[in-house]
Amino acid sequence: MRHQEIIYIQNSNQGVRNRDILNVNMSSDICIFNNPSFTLSGASKIGCSGNTGTTYVISSATTIPLVFDFTGNTTSFTANSATFKYEIYKYNVDAGMFYIPPMYKSETISYSAFSGTNTISEPIPISGLSLDGEYLVKAYFEYNVCTDFMNRLGKTVDTLLYRGGNEYGLYNGNEDFFFRAIKEADSPKLQATASNTTVPTGLKQTTILPDAGINIIIMPITIVGQPIVTLNGLVLAQDYDYSLSGSVITLSGETVSDDIITVISGTDGAANNLQGDNIIINSAVVSGTTGNEGSNRSYFNTTTGKYEIYSLVTPQEASVIVVMLNGATLSNGIDYYQSITNPKRIILEGDLQIGDIVTMVYYAQTNVVNGLITNTPLVAWTIDTAPEYINGYFSLEVSTGNTFSDFYYSGNTPYIILETQYSDTFTASGTVGTTLYYRIKNSKNYETLCGDIVNSTAYSEIIPLVIQTNAINSY
Repeated sequence: MRHQEIIYIQNSNQGVRNRDILNVNMSSDICIFNNPSFTLSGASKIGCSGNTGTTYVISSATTIPLVFDFTGNTTSFTANSATFKYEIYKYNVDAGMFYIPPMYKSETISYSAFSGTNTISEPIPISGLSLDGEYLVKAYFEYNVCTDFMNRLGKTVDTLLYRGGNEYGLYNGNEDFFFRAIKEADSPKLQATASNTTVPTGLKQTTILPDAGINIIIMPITIVGQPIVTLNGLVLAQDYDYSLSGSVITLSGETVSDDIITVISGTDGAANNLQGDNIIINSAVVSGTTGNEGSNRSYFNTTTGKYEIYSLVTPQEASVIVVMLNGATLSNGIDYYQSITNPKRIILEGDLQIGDIVTMVYYAQTNVVNGLITNTPLVAWTIDTAPEYINGYFSLEVSTGNTFSDFYYSGNTPYIILETQYSDTFTASGTVGTTLYYRIKNSKNYETLCGDIVNSTAYSEIIPLVIQTNAINSY
């Protein structure tokens, strides 16, 4: 930046009209402040032909890592007592330009704070950027005016006063940098609906005194969801000790004299989503640090020294989870307790050994689970962050297998601006015992100022469905 002092009249009558012939000194003090130049790691230049720029798809990160590396004219810092600062501006899609006020302002940074390396590391808090967006980084300097007269008066210049650009409102390709920061697509969270419910009558307990030598029990009631089946007080594991088809229970072995079978099942709307999980320990339990259990249903947490088990689907918030080990019911809050960070994680106070069978019974977050008693189930879900633009959609995907290699049904629901709750339905058909699986896919497609698309995809948990009555095929 060029500075020139004002030209002053150089005699005793200066400024007095018609008094004297003016003797004007046509020289003045001129100086130029050369802005220190830098590169910026963590950002890039805007170039829409073959360069998509620096893009962050944010999952759990809390900051954007920027590093200013001063590579030229660093003597201007010391020669003019200059300080450095920068501001970050968000791109306005509707206006097609970066706009004021800034989303983030740095503190004023003295050269002494980074003169040793000529680099400044600046982690930018994501919380202040209002994701999603594209962001311009503009640097400014404040320094003493380098002409003798103005310097003696203590005058300074702040280049922020000359803020401007020749592209996108504020962007100057020779000096500025930019980056994109886009929040990763939210994982849809399944919710309860009025679908797949029956007339309210509460939980039902049925006690059966079977004849000796039988293994098929036809229940006198309609079973809704997964029942709790006990034999002489010990809880049996479904698909291991018995199988269920409609309201028919088939035991894996024959009964003997004096056996007592008790069946507890749901028969109302709230109990339709009663879920029963079985975890059979056939081999050594996988171990690792907190949160690295992957798809394992049993896990030894080396960070805490605790054994953990995981529910198949998300339990209802604040619902009671009943845990049985080898048929014996454990004490909630003493033998086990639910994680406060992952609702599917159950922490055990004891050990797991090869041969153990763990059974969990709980209410699932969604009632469209397990026993399907309607041919048009309504699936509802929420996301944490409402869309700011219609730049994505949800897909209800239904398959006959949990790998989703092919689809029984797939339908799309577009984003709604500022909406977090969505739903969709599908038509189910088949006989008792037919198994289906469904999930929600969130496809987010952010369009950049260059017209490129940044894609992000997330899925809900996978939910099993078993047709429990042939009545869903009625016409």
